[in-house]
Amino acid sequence: MDKQTNRISNVNPETNVSPRPQWWTDKHSSTWERVKAALRRDWEQTKADFSSNDSADLNQEIGDTVKQSVGKEPIPPLSVKTRPDDPQDVAKRVEKQIKERGKAQERVIEAQTEAAVTQVQAQGKIAKVRSDASQKIAEVQQKASEKVAEVQQKASEKVAEVRDWKQVEPAIRYGYGARTQYADSPVWDDQLESKLRHEWTQLKDGNTWEDVQPHVRHGWDAAARNSIV
Repeated sequence: MDKQTNRISNVNPETNVSPRPQWWTDKHSSTWERVKAALRRDWEQTKADFSSNDSADLNQEIGDTVKQSVGKEPIPPLSVKTRPDDPQDVAKRVEKQIKERGKAQERVIEAQTEAAVTQVQAQGKIAKVRSDASQKIAEVQQKASEKVAEVQQKASEKVAEVRDWKQVEPAIRYGYGARTQYADSPVWDDQLESKLRHEWTQLKDGNTWEDVQPHVRHGWDAAARNSIV
């Protein structure tokens, strides 16, 4: 991940400006500066959706991003939520977390209950029943621990895929500008992607098209949404 992160930094250290395609004009720059803050909030919200521990939940929805981008709503500072937390939503999240964490315990309780019933029914085999129950409980706990570890690993991998704003901004900006530059190709298809791939490669910023394609598409889609508002 560290190696890929180093490659994704696109800024020229001498000019502090990342490469632009030849067609990029002051109009593109002006448009980008107007929508950049809204798209950054959208990106930070994406990070928060995958990692509540590492990123702040801004309560930013797609509709908010679109309205902010076109000037229909003000853009709050990055440290301020788009809207206050809904107590009902918070309660639902807490309830969901409690249910998920309780699954393993429920299995343990079931195993313990089964063991207790068996003990009552077969007093002469208490020692064996206890041994079997303990083994079953241990197996349930082991499986629960493995499942938790698996979920955490997948979540970590997903979070690792979501890069910081500074790392993805050049690609998102390029995609946003390309949507207005190539307005005669409103649909993202193989022909358009081939053109953008070639153009991006010509920029020679150190990142392959495979590295940046999802972020270029992210900017393209954002510009498409704004154009129909």
